[in-house]
Amino acid sequence: MEKNTILWNRDFSLLTVVQVLALFANTTLSFVLPLYILDLSGSPALFGLVLALAGIPLILMTPLGGVIADRGKKKRIIIVVDSCTTAIIVLYLLITNHFASAVPVIVVKLFALNVLQGIYMPTALASVRFLVPKDKLVPANAVANLIFSLANATGPALGTILYAQFGIFPVLAACGAIFAFVVILDLFLRIPNQKQNPPEKFWEMVKSDLQKSLHFMTKEKPEIGNISLLIFLFSIASVGMILVGLPVLVIQTLSLDMRLLALSQGVMMGGGVLGGILIGSLDKKLPISKAHWLFAVCSFSILVAALVLLPGIPYELSFFIVTVSGAAILLTTQIVVIQIMAYAQLKSPKEIVGKISAVVMALVIAALPVGQLLFGWLFERLYRFPALVLFAAVIMTAPVALFSVRHFRNIQ
Repeated sequence: MEKNTILWNRDFSLLTVVQVLALFANTTLSFVLPLYILDLSGSPALFGLVLALAGIPLILMTPLGGVIADRGKKKRIIIVVDSCTTAIIVLYLLITNHFASAVPVIVVKLFALNVLQGIYMPTALASVRFLVPKDKLVPANAVANLIFSLANATGPALGTILYAQFGIFPVLAACGAIFAFVVILDLFLRIPNQKQNPPEKFWEMVKSDLQKSLHFMTKEKPEIGNISLLIFLFSIASVGMILVGLPVLVIQTLSLDMRLLALSQGVMMGGGVLGGILIGSLDKKLPISKAHWLFAVCSFSILVAALVLLPGIPYELSFFIVTVSGAAILLTTQIVVIQIMAYAQLKSPKEIVGKISAVVMALVIAALPVGQLLFGWLFERLYRFPALVLFAAVIMTAPVALFSVRHFRNIQ
C-alpha cells in the first residue's frame, strides 16, 4: 500500500466513520442499561455498582486487547468484535419476553459488551499509528479521542431521550442495526500489520508483552507511567464522580425529569467534545507541560457545583451550574487524556505502541468504576446532603492537581 502523507486519507477516514458508529452504539447501551436499572430500583448505590461492575471486564481486557492488537491482524480483530457485539444484542432482544429486565441479565450483557470493547479500543488506537504520517500523530489522536467524546456526548443523551420516549428495547434494536451496518463497513478497511514472531504459548506471549510495556513505562520512559497514574487518580473523583452523580443529582436531588437529564448529559458530554476540538487546534499553545492548570480548573469546577447544591439555592440555578460544571470536568480531563495518549504513542516503538496505548487507556478506564462505585455509595449514604459528596471530590482532586505540577512541567 502506498504510504499516506495526509491526515484525512481514505483509510483513516473510513476508520473514523467506523469508530463513530460503533462507539456511539456502544456508549448508548453502556449508559442506558444502567439507567434502566436506576429507573427500576431507584437506588444510586445499585446504579453505581452496576456501572462499576460493568467496567471490570473493560479494565482487564484492555491490556490484553493491546497485545492482541500488536500481534494480530487489526482489520480481522475489528470485524470479529463488531460481529460478536451484533450477535449479543440480537440474542438479548430474543429473550426480552422472558427475563431480560432482570438485573443479573443486564449485568451479564454489559460484561460481554465491555469485554469486546476492551479488545476494540486498543486495536483502533493502535491502527492510527499505521494510517497517518508521524507528524500528524497528535491531531490524529485528537480525532480518535474526539470520536470517543462524540460518542459519549450523543450516545447517552439521545439514548436517554429515546428511552424516556419509547422504552429500553427500541434503543437496543437501533443499536443492533447500527452494529450490523458497521460490520459491512469493516470489510472495506485497510490496515497494515506490524509483523512479529509470537512465542508458542499465548499466555507466555501476553506475559512477555505486558512486562515489556510496563518496563518501558517505568524504566525507559518513567514519565509516561507517572502522568498516566496521575490521570488515573484524578479521574476517580472527577469523571467517575460526575458520571454517576449527574443522573442522581438531576433526577433525585433536584427532582427533574428524564428530558432535562438528557439535556444535561448532552451539554456535559459536549464538554468532552470541545476538549477534543481545542487540543486538536491548540496543540502547540496548550502543551502537556501545562496540564496541571487543567487539573486546577477541573477541581474548581467541582467546588462550584458543590456550592450551588447548598440549601437555599434555586433548583433552576443548581441545574444550570451543575451541568456547566460537568461539561468543564469532561473538557479539562479529556484534553489531558489526549495529551498523555499522544505523548505515549509518540515516544513508544511501533512494535509496542498498541500495548502502551492499552495500558494508558486501561488506567483511564479503571478510574471510572472505582469512582462510580465510591460515589454511588456516597450519594446513597448522604442523599440528604449531596453537596458533601462533591466537597469530598474536591478534597480528593486538589492534592493530585498540586502534586502534578512538577511532573507535567518537566515533560518536553
